[in-house]
Amino acid sequence: MALDLLHALHENSGLYLYRVRDRLGLAPNPPEEVQLTLSRHKPVLLRALEEGERVEAAVLLRNPHRLLALLAHALGVESALWLTLYGEGDPRRYLVPPGNTTPYLAWAARNLPHPRRLHLGPTTGEWAVDWWEGWEVGLEARAGGTRYLLFLPALEAQAWLEAAGKGLVLHEVSVWRPGEAPRPLLPAAA
Repeated sequence: MALDLLHALHENSGLYLYRVRDRLGLAPNPPEEVQLTLSRHKPVLLRALEEGERVEAAVLLRNPHRLLALLAHALGVESALWLTLYGEGDPRRYLVPPGNTTPYLAWAARNLPHPRRLHLGPTTGEWAVDWWEGWEVGLEARAGGTRYLLFLPALEAQAWLEAAGKGLVLHEVSVWRPGEAPRPLLPAAA
């Protein structure tokens, strides 16, 4: 579950993560519970960091491009990805080749204007991540053959749950608000 990783990083936002080959370093040492959560996600964290890079957990959460790189690896990058940026003017769509997710999104974080919305998903349609500037709620849900990770303002999240509940059969729905632990939602309660 990707939301438990984000919760652990949020609760320890001053934590630094660094990558040296296949080794994930943490400084300072986090509490044991956090170490256990991060160790479950070690392969994801290693793929989301560039070699030799040292990044504060808060940066991975605050920077939408870095957050999407982390989530793409959590969801599984098997094919090329579509990245759609919504800023001023028309949306821009980029094809991210397989194997280049982290370097490409790290480059985008440094060189592209800060977006008001980002959408990322594989060309296969297996999952989708949608990030909105000013998001308040993280939703994770499965519907049909697609897994959704959405970071939306609270009203938009509620509207998505209501609309999706009418047209889709939702499974494994969880909600996360920064500062709270992720919690499951029953589709009927949405």
